[in-house]
Amino acid sequence: MQILLVAGLILAATGLAGLGRCILVARRLRAGKLPEDALRARLQGLVTLNLASVSTGFLGAALVAVALILG
Repeated sequence: MQILLVAGLILAATGLAGLGRCILVARRLRAGKLPEDALRARLQGLVTLNLASVSTGFLGAALVAVALILG
């Protein structure tokens, strides 16, 4: 169960780091002086990273919950 717990913690931390990166990139893009179309295109590309980060964090939290229930 320890391996499951550690794997879950690593996945959850990776998801949180990805969300932090998403926030930093989005703030940097909004602060820049990009045209509306270019800004929209880059922010739409950021949606993929956001979704992957949320999914990874959720999977990690689920693994931690399973490890604690079984543990």
